[in-house]
Amino acid sequence: MLQIIKNFFINLGNIFKGPRTILYPAERIILPEGTRGLPRLRLNLDTLEIICSGCGTCARVCPEGCIEVKATVNEHERRSLDEISLDLSRCIFCGNCAEYCELKAIEMSYKYQLSEYELGSLKLEELELTKQADYPVEDFWA
Repeated sequence: MLQIIKNFFINLGNIFKGPRTILYPAERIILPEGTRGLPRLRLNLDTLEIICSGCGTCARVCPEGCIEVKATVNEHERRSLDEISLDLSRCIFCGNCAEYCELKAIEMSYKYQLSEYELGSLKLEELELTKQADYPVEDFWA
């Protein structure tokens, strides 16, 4: 009987609280800082070139093996990135690629709306990985 009375007062208190859901897509959710969305390649802001050297560390630490890196080594033993691709259908957004990158060439963006109709469109190449998110990060905490 005590439990019934206790639950009654809990439910009575919940009646006067506001809704816990949002009207999506009319309202956007507020993402907490540190949210891991779509991984993207960072650019050098002076030269607008990709920072990635093609070392392949991100591909080795990825638990799902969704990153493919192809690089060439020139005569001075320096690597240069030829191709990089990310298969979003296998990515679990763990953030290992961004965490273990020595040059910090990969970062996790705040883009989380990634649904597609075709499975083939989830394989992102170099150009798609360098694009900015659809909306700036500042909008979330304004």
